[in-house]
Amino acid sequence: MNGNEMDAPATARSTKGAVSVAAPPSLRVMHVISGLLHGGAETVLFRLATAPGGTVRHTVVSMRGEGVMGARLREAGVEVICLDMQGWTGNVHGLWRLYRLLRERRPDVVQTWMYHADLIAGLVARLAGIRAVAWGVRNSGVSLGESSRSSRIAAWACARVSAWVPGVIVACARKAAEVHRAWGYRADRVLVVPNGYDLDVWHPDAAGVAELRARWGVPEGAPLLGSVARWNPLKDHENLLAALALSVRTHPDLRCVLIGLGMSRDNADLIAMARHYGLLDHLIFLGRRDDVPVLMRALDIHVLSSKAEGFPNVVSEAMASGVACVVTDVGDAADIVGEHGWVVPPGDASALAGAIDQAVEAVRDPQWPARRDAARASVERRYSLRTMVDRYETVWRRLAADFPAAGPGRGAADAVISAAPASAPRLLFFITNPAFLVSHRLPVALAARDAGYEVHVASMGGPAVAQLEALGLTHHVLPLSRTSMRPWTEARSLWAIWRLFRRVRPDLVHAVTLKSVLYGGIASRLAGVPAYVAAISGLGYVFIQGSGARAALKRLALVLYRLALGHANSRVIFQNASDRDVLVQAAAVRPEQVVMVRGSGVDLDRFAPAPWPDGPVTVAMASRLLHDKGVREFVEAARLSASRGEGLRWRLAGSLDPENPASVTASELEAWRAGGMIEYVGECADVAGFYAQAHIVTLPSYREGLPKSLIEAAACGRPVVATDVPGCRDAIEPGVSGVLVPPRDARALAAAVAALAEDEALRTRMGDAGRALAERDFSLDRIVRAHLDVYRDLAPPAR
Repeated sequence: MNGNEMDAPATARSTKGAVSVAAPPSLRVMHVISGLLHGGAETVLFRLATAPGGTVRHTVVSMRGEGVMGARLREAGVEVICLDMQGWTGNVHGLWRLYRLLRERRPDVVQTWMYHADLIAGLVARLAGIRAVAWGVRNSGVSLGESSRSSRIAAWACARVSAWVPGVIVACARKAAEVHRAWGYRADRVLVVPNGYDLDVWHPDAAGVAELRARWGVPEGAPLLGSVARWNPLKDHENLLAALALSVRTHPDLRCVLIGLGMSRDNADLIAMARHYGLLDHLIFLGRRDDVPVLMRALDIHVLSSKAEGFPNVVSEAMASGVACVVTDVGDAADIVGEHGWVVPPGDASALAGAIDQAVEAVRDPQWPARRDAARASVERRYSLRTMVDRYETVWRRLAADFPAAGPGRGAADAVISAAPASAPRLLFFITNPAFLVSHRLPVALAARDAGYEVHVASMGGPAVAQLEALGLTHHVLPLSRTSMRPWTEARSLWAIWRLFRRVRPDLVHAVTLKSVLYGGIASRLAGVPAYVAAISGLGYVFIQGSGARAALKRLALVLYRLALGHANSRVIFQNASDRDVLVQAAAVRPEQVVMVRGSGVDLDRFAPAPWPDGPVTVAMASRLLHDKGVREFVEAARLSASRGEGLRWRLAGSLDPENPASVTASELEAWRAGGMIEYVGECADVAGFYAQAHIVTLPSYREGLPKSLIEAAACGRPVVATDVPGCRDAIEPGVSGVLVPPRDARALAAAVAALAEDEALRTRMGDAGRALAERDFSLDRIVRAHLDVYRDLAPPAR
């Protein structure tokens, strides 16, 4: 909703016994932006302020004039206030006006846009007593050195005050978030909210295309390229023209439409550049246009030639319009196009020309319509306007709830708010490595989101963060190490976790993996988190039999478990009874805390029985390459099998883990490969396909929680040979779906595999029994429901 008044404040956090209301009250957001020219930030602001169906009242404050977008905002019914900050007198007067405006209006949230507004308006808002400040980072920061001196100074200053001015820092792109964190921006306050697009505006449409091409003088059948980008050094138009000069040698009828401020024939520098590359007859100069969606549909290919971007809107807009995309690898451009376009290094005209040539051939291929539709579907799934608006509104509402505005005449409104539930209880997954959440807990996180929880994830950084953010989960980066034992480093991590919990104020923390469980439990108790869930997926290598240093570490771990799991309102999820009994007997867990959930679940549609492969009997192992996973025993069993001439094929999949002291070394792995006894296939993304090529699956681990690899093998209808240790023995039915052998015993492993290899009927019976076991006990739906039941007991979703 848009309007000229700012009235009801934000929804507060829910309380037990709260009175429900039909809809959240209107939220009052004041946007402050440097100016309202026609740029990416201004466009996103316009979309947010004019999106239909929202419950936010927007006021837009321009530190300068109303520019192009100000008039459009006014026409849409949004209040626009211009401070006209030009020159010293104008700046001083404008700052005073902004301060008075904020003191009088008391908006629930102040959302600033770009460095100057982030710094100046953020400071003024804090001086005016408003803590609910959200910064908007729109620049990737990669080429800030080529920006104005004032922008560089503002960015530097923002980094220095980011710990206390903003409550949250919203970056438009993953790359921008990474760069700004590296600059010193407060890492745990940076969130990524990708841009969103109105797909009713950006869509393919053949109507009018022929008329446009004829008006531009494009020969019939000629490839028509386009570039929508204002004249700016960072857009690197010279790179574009140099590439076009190479491509016209292959496609002499090629044409390229140039759209954007400064992309017209009165730009002498542009014309001189076009003349230098001999392209004047191949270029169509349109300058700034307001009908870009219509023009975009006429293109075959859109080219982004930039040397720096944040989240380039034009790439998603082109994909949504059914246009092929060639992009330089800047900002989040590569993430946006994914497998649907062509990505080349910035500043490489030869590579850009090659990609253009490939795109020209692709759009002429009969398969192009299917590729075009898949690209648009990708945008619709990840970057719809509604998705962006919902994410911003979630950020604003939580920020307003955490830092409620105060002022005269607000008592009655606050009374209404205290009786209204928040839109959703806040669930925070705390895990060291985000990749583990993606591989083992993502279905649970998404199901919780769909069940009404606001889902956050806190972890170290990594490639998996982009996937989590693309799915709409709010991510917080923490300074964590999976293997560090240095006291100062660990104390710094624990401090950062506590500080994050105090700021985010989750209703429920779910910690996964050993270090996260220990630190998360301690931080949750210190920070006063209302509810805590610990997932014990395995007690770790220190609980494997040992003496000396390992025994000392085990005693220390038990002390930490007692501290971490002592939360009064908590549950501890175990995957096997052995781990449960160890911690219950050590008085680290109370019996009433215990919840048994067997494993992480398996997708029974994805992991399904496949026909037995032809050729020699194949033995497969998929695991991280750690010694305590039994990798050495697997290799030794393969050597023994080969020495007996059994003719078996032993295949190993997995990756080294250099940060883990138990990891196999690269030299060991190379020696095994060179010996020819095993086939190493590397890290395997398609485990189901890997198992489909096997007759027997094995995991000779020393200790587990409940190994995902074994339940996936069972779902695939493959018999397993595993060690008789906690976790492994819980993943099979011994003698029915698989065979157990002693740990650290390669001879027993080789013998059990040989017996199965010789008995095809037994393999078939065990494979069928494994599938039945997976369907009965390990289905993903069953595991997800069990987790949601735990969440509801501790922090029920708002109704």
